[in-house]
Amino acid sequence: MEYIVHRRFKKPSAAGKRLNLPYGTKVTSDNNGMICSPDGDLICFATSENAKLHFAINDDGQGLERGKLTYAIAYAPRNNGHAYRFSEAERIMLIRNWNRFLRQDTDMILFNEDFFRADTGELRRLADALNIKVRR
Repeated sequence: MEYIVHRRFKKPSAAGKRLNLPYGTKVTSDNNGMICSPDGDLICFATSENAKLHFAINDDGQGLERGKLTYAIAYAPRNNGHAYRFSEAERIMLIRNWNRFLRQDTDMILFNEDFFRADTGELRRLADALNIKVRR
């Protein structure tokens, strides 16, 4: 599977080697679910938090857009820095309308693997429903 760096990765790899992968770098995953650099260095598991923060699936050529959207929805600060990322109304809407993208094993809003693999059109609709502005 092909991935693309949507936020610079400037951290140690899974093997401890310090990597600096700029925005737009294409990387791949191996048969064991590890994302690998263009030089073949093992970076991290495709399901890890590092992967979600820095890499997006790019098999359809929409990885940079997918990365912008998933980051803006799941990680970017909102609500003027209040303790909760989503308002109570947003939480209810997410649970009611977008439950397929939420982890079911937590009491808080956390997004599952389907969210990070979603079609960019669907992610754009979710961002619009949450009033999150993401530049195209």
